[in-house]
Order: sequence, then structure tokens, then C-alpha cells
Amino acid sequence: MNEAWVNIGWANNAVRLDLKKVQGSSGLGVMQLRFHVEASCRDEVAAQKPLWFEGGLFAEGLGTSSGYVRRLVVEDSPVTLHSLAATTNFVLVADVDHRQLQVIEEHRTGGMKFRLQLTGTTMNDGNLGRIGVGSVECEVNQSNWAAILEQMQYRRLLLIELEAPDTSRSAEFKLALEYYRDAEKQYLKHEWRLTVEALRQSLAALVGKKADEEDETADVETAAKDLRKESNRTRVGYPPRAEQVRRALKFMADLGAHPEVAETAKTDAYATLLMVGGLLHGWQH
Repeated sequence: MNEAWVNIGWANNAVRLDLKKVQGSSGLGVMQLRFHVEASCRDEVAAQKPLWFEGGLFAEGLGTSSGYVRRLVVEDSPVTLHSLAATTNFVLVADVDHRQLQVIEEHRTGGMKFRLQLTGTTMNDGNLGRIGVGSVECEVNQSNWAAILEQMQYRRLLLIELEAPDTSRSAEFKLALEYYRDAEKQYLKHEWRLTVEALRQSLAALVGKKADEEDETADVETAAKDLRKESNRTRVGYPPRAEQVRRALKFMADLGAHPEVAETAKTDAYATLLMVGGLLHGWQH
């Protein structure tokens, strides 16, 4: 149910909290879930008393990934009801990050269900006192959840997180990862050309070669033609196709060794870093 009751002192059900809608918003590196609540005064004991609410946001229906999401705070606090039967509106806000949304998207089967576990305090005769607040259950259907994701601009950011591969696969693979980590360091230094050059070395090391041993356009063209001919005769699986991708990426990264050809931009370095990282993650040789 989308409501909860607030108990103040001896008065049960002194304030009714009614969840009206849920929205999303996007800021600088952070996203928010915004829960719009209407509070109505149902007992004189709650009139003219400032109320401070806080709590925790919990996601449900996600299997083993269900649980605590983030702290809830009131955007404009305190909440004050000036008379019996008066109403006011406030917003409970929870900051969420891209990783949390990614987990939700991986495990939800339809809409979303949240539980808002609230606590609070009030001022009574100059003293702060605890107030009792129940939980608010919130169900968001699939279409509304899609709109909330759009409001948070979730899909407008390409975020790729890959678990670091095991370096014990082979000596070649270990060396390729070392070059890749160097590429990450160069990227953080804004050394775009050196980033691509390190990736070039990584791609060559992956098959036990030096970068300059695969620096011919004809090598890429010949390999592509040979693989096409083979695929016409028999089924070609992922490993040989991945090798063709490696060759193509190596050909792309070769520009990093020739700064006189064209200046390597940030977008070039970032795109190559992502593609090589994905290739390393799934490398089966």
C-alpha cells in the first residue's frame, strides 16, 4: 500500500503519509529517485509541530539482489502541518548510481517494487522526540519505470564494467594485460596517442608477437579473405572470429604509432580502450 501513518507520543495515526508519484532526475554524475509524498494532519497533536523524516530505500522482487539501495532524505525539511486537516507535500530523495541501476535492470522481470522504511523526529516543548513511522510500499509498473529511467538519463551513458581477467591463462595473456593496464594509466594522464600505442602492444602480445610484426595492411586483408573462404566451407566459431577482431583492432591501433598520420583524439583512445577490454575479457585462446 502507498501509505503510512505517523504516531506522535500517545496519539496513533496523527499524520497520514500518502505516496503520490515517483520520478527520476539526473545531475552531475549522480541520479535520483524522487518520491512525492502528501502529508495530512489527522490529530491536533501534530499541528504546528516540525517533522523531520529520513530512512532507507529498499528494492524488492530482484531475487538475491533485493535489499538496501540508499538513504532517503527530505529535500526541504522540516515538514510542518499548520492545523488539523491541513495537508502539505514533500519529496523523499535517494541518490543512486549507474551500477545500482545496472543490477536492477539485470534482475527485474517487469516493473519495480520499492519499500520506503521511514523514521522521524519532532520538536515538542523544546525537546526533540522520536516519532513512529511505518513502511511505505511502492510499486512502479514497467512503462512508468521506463519513463523514470529516461528521466535519469540512464541509457544516455555508456557504462561498461568488466571483471579483471585471470592473468594465469598464459604468459602471453599476462603480458597483454600489463600493456592494457599501462593504456589505462596513459588514458588517465590524457595521453591519447600513448593510450592507443599501449593497446597496440597489448593486442600483439596477446598472440606472442611484437607490435611491429603485424604492421601491414595486407596481413589484415589476407586474414579476412581466408576466414571468409573458410566460413563458406564450414562453421567458424567464436575463437577464430575473435582473432579476426584482434587483427582489425591491431590495425586500428597502429595509428597510435604514427602520430604524423593523424592526431589521436580522446574519442579514439576511449573507443579503442573499450573494444580491446571487451576482447581481452572474452579471449579464449
